[in-house]
Amino acid sequence: MEGKRLKEDAEGLIERAEILKRWKVEDKTVLDIGAGPLAIIAARDFHCTVTNIDIFEDALRDTERDAAEEAKRITFEICDATSLSYPDRSFDVVISYAVLHHIEVDKRRKFIQEVYRVSKEKCIIAEFTSEGFNKIHAVSDFKAVDLKWLERELNLLGEVDKYSGTLMKVYVLLKNHEIPQD
Repeated sequence: MEGKRLKEDAEGLIERAEILKRWKVEDKTVLDIGAGPLAIIAARDFHCTVTNIDIFEDALRDTERDAAEEAKRITFEICDATSLSYPDRSFDVVISYAVLHHIEVDKRRKFIQEVYRVSKEKCIIAEFTSEGFNKIHAVSDFKAVDLKWLERELNLLGEVDKYSGTLMKVYVLLKNHEIPQD
């Protein structure tokens, strides 16, 4: 998608609100994978109903505490994104902001399949470039995401819009609305 540059924070990461605004995530049901501020921003500023999932209870509890008033529009659930319990097409939009590198390499394809399965309109995956990963996770057990692989996998599923920031790339898989309903 051509257009203006998305605002980035002091660390060079694309601001979450910019992603929501650019890809018109407003008044939607959202599955936000990974505890953090995106769920709060989507509920408070974009009037979304959000389900925020993470495998770590403490992370979800911290986000829930930070949510305050927005908590009434957010459900917090412990859940593994590679094995979602939600029915097909449960959410308008599924968002993963800097989460995929936390997933074991051999489970990343399953993660993408699950994200695609439970979304109706689009899947948004924001992930670090090599430079961004090395800056943020230089000393960690995480493995950087091969962004060429990610783009190929997403292209197999449908039309992909993408955006390159300083240290992150955003991939938006637009769902084919011709998919038959069950």
